[in-house]
Amino acid sequence: MIIAAAEQVMMERINTSRPGHSIERLTIADVCAAASGYIRRDGTEGPIPKATMWKHFKSVQALAAAVVENLTADNRQVPDPIAALAARDEHADTSRNGVDAQRLEARFSARQYDIARLAEEFDAASARNEQSDMLFWAAELAERHLQRRRRGERRTVIAARDWARRGIGLVDSTARLDCMMGIRCTRTAAAAETALCRKTDYEPTGLSRIRSIKETEMAFADTLGWQVRRELAHFHAEHARALSEEDPDREMRSHRAIAATVIELCGPDPARILDPRDTLRAEELADIIVGLHRIDMAYATHPEYHELHATIFGDSMADTTRKLLACFPTTTSESHRHEGNVRALLRLDDLARQLDRIGPADESGRIRSIVEAYEQAAIDLLRTAEYGAIRDILVARYLVAKAQSLAPLDGAVNSPADTADPARTRNPLIHPHPAALIQAAAQFYDHTAAAASPRGATGILRTLAVDAGIELRQANPPEHTAGTPPSSEFDTIAQAINDLVLITITRRNRLTDNEIEHLLDMVDPMYYYITSGRN
Repeated sequence: MIIAAAEQVMMERINTSRPGHSIERLTIADVCAAASGYIRRDGTEGPIPKATMWKHFKSVQALAAAVVENLTADNRQVPDPIAALAARDEHADTSRNGVDAQRLEARFSARQYDIARLAEEFDAASARNEQSDMLFWAAELAERHLQRRRRGERRTVIAARDWARRGIGLVDSTARLDCMMGIRCTRTAAAAETALCRKTDYEPTGLSRIRSIKETEMAFADTLGWQVRRELAHFHAEHARALSEEDPDREMRSHRAIAATVIELCGPDPARILDPRDTLRAEELADIIVGLHRIDMAYATHPEYHELHATIFGDSMADTTRKLLACFPTTTSESHRHEGNVRALLRLDDLARQLDRIGPADESGRIRSIVEAYEQAAIDLLRTAEYGAIRDILVARYLVAKAQSLAPLDGAVNSPADTADPARTRNPLIHPHPAALIQAAAQFYDHTAAAASPRGATGILRTLAVDAGIELRQANPPEHTAGTPPSSEFDTIAQAINDLVLITITRRNRLTDNEIEHLLDMVDPMYYYITSGRN
């Protein structure tokens, strides 16, 4: 907490313009007096006692060096003035708990280094037997390799996992900074194992390793006193165990427990004051919400597990989701994007529930009105691309409903082209044909059947997708579905986009603020969808 309070004071000095209050003039006494985030043993906040400060840091340079190590361990940018303050004293401590100028400069520049340079820094630290530096560079290498992975490519994922495991082995579990960087390593190692688990023959091994990694992360979080990180690690360990042992009860209860914990610790009115570095990432919150709805879709109506689901969740799913959505403002790392993606999935889920409530008597007209009212559909299909089996099934259901809404009044989606809308026949890229949508829906079901894990809630969704795909093809025989798109299709799509751009920029009136915001809401998911390899 001393380091966190000192960081806050230093950042305020950097941002101030008052004479005599620059960071260059900062002293230990200034930090003690100005610190507002320091929590005493009795739970109150206030200045840091000078004796307590002196016990840990003998100079402001040593304190700044600790702030730098804290920022780099937490993978945050180090402001130049703090780096300069830490390097100012030529006689600064160079032990494991300190940072000399050369090592500080290397860490400060880590984000600009390529992988080869990062490996050189690790080798140099290894030659010096500086284990804290070796841990830092191992964490950087693991994260960098994982960022470079591509769909279906395992080599970089394995490299990320191996570097992360090497970093975990270097952690001194009694040193706070080591534990902070150790959590970076466990997070990367678990993400790599999750990616490798997409090969079903590796999944049992991967789940066992994820459980072990997360139990190690729990120990690091305990050392730091980080309750949010500990509870998240405990959840992932329990979830991996549930999947490994094929235990639906444990799977559902682990999700129920983490949802309640997140609401308690990270909601608008948290139950206690947390360390500012003990944060929940937006992506993690999104995964929890999606996981809850995956379980709801799989188990709520399952003939064997629906009673267990009702016992654990009751009718609280909607209320729990609402409270979890309210936690996004407290999260870090692209909160707006992840919240938008989750809300997109919830809209698709709501569409499916509306379709389930339609009776046979008013099926055709009701489906058409529901689909036409769903204005965000196209963007939601892109936003939800990373959510796996539940997204594939919901998208397939939307595509079938869309096909039915476009079909003639007799409901035959495979009607000949001359009975369809002439505009769709002339330009099927802009006005899709119902048969093409049915074929695409079948492909989404096929993707889940082929790629989804056979375990847990995802395994049940996989079975549902297989059955739905068979039923869809029986109702729409292959000889009547749309044919293979011509090889020039991409050129036609590109030309259509160019035409739409030309129409947009040659408008007589300038775009309003609302129109600009609407366009950004459309373009951002498209850009992410294309550049992330999700297509």
